[in-house]
Amino acid sequence: MADVSASGLKKNITDDLLSRRRFLSCASLAGAAAITVGCGDPTPYVDAATQPEIDTLNFALNIEYLQATLYSYIVTGKDLDSSLTGGGPAPTGAPGQLTFPNQQITDLFAEIYFDEISHVSALRTAVGNGLAIARPQLNLSAITAVNASNITPIARLLEDVGATAYAGIMARLSGNNSTALAQMLAVEGFHAGALRLIAIQQNSGYPSSLPGYVPADGFDIKPGDPGTSALAQQGPTTANGGFFDTASNGVPGQTNTFNGFAYQRSTSQTLAILYNNTATGTAKGAFFPNGVNGNITTV
Repeated sequence: MADVSASGLKKNITDDLLSRRRFLSCASLAGAAAITVGCGDPTPYVDAATQPEIDTLNFALNIEYLQATLYSYIVTGKDLDSSLTGGGPAPTGAPGQLTFPNQQITDLFAEIYFDEISHVSALRTAVGNGLAIARPQLNLSAITAVNASNITPIARLLEDVGATAYAGIMARLSGNNSTALAQMLAVEGFHAGALRLIAIQQNSGYPSSLPGYVPADGFDIKPGDPGTSALAQQGPTTANGGFFDTASNGVPGQTNTFNGFAYQRSTSQTLAILYNNTATGTAKGAFFPNGVNGNITTV
């Protein structure tokens, strides 16, 4: 079993909110990246079977940059520490620090923030050797200006995208890299579940109801969540669906997910959500106005 124990990724960040936390430790992950990933290749990769693991890890890092940066602003009122951005530009559309409805939700968003900056740190260390991408240009108000009223559905979108994207790219990784990303995937799932419950309790729906956002594929959870009506009794095989109903997921050789399985998104499907554009070849838009960094960049 790969060792991803707490030993090697402590980051000294001046933010007083971070002083009580240790970052996710992935010493053996970093070693595996240096040994098994190689030195990278500037050629854009499209075929999943040939994409080197370093490109896949950097693809995941783009997602973590977006998540961690948004949570940094809403929890602390400021940007990530420069040690985490790789010299990337400051985001646009950044919200201020938010006041949440109660202490439980305040603590939840703080915990998600700590988790996401830990993921950034882990992935940057894993890629290492100067090959980790810098944070790309982000537009945090790509859907709408972020505020206390809409942060739950926006955060829910980003966590769902993270979980489904990682489910889709797991097969491209091996050894310690696969083990570590599986653990990140589990945490993204924890986040998504907690935010989904809050969304149901607040009747805040899904981002498809927000101005300017058009669902980019058929895998978004429907706005009528189970629990808000009789849907909870109808189950996942009805026309109304459930949390995880059977649906084609676009994975080569796999036409349907099983009931109860999380959706898998390919890198193309993931970017279609993040760029808010399903057109083949799209290379930028929405949350990433200049595109993501790395070798996996287009829908």
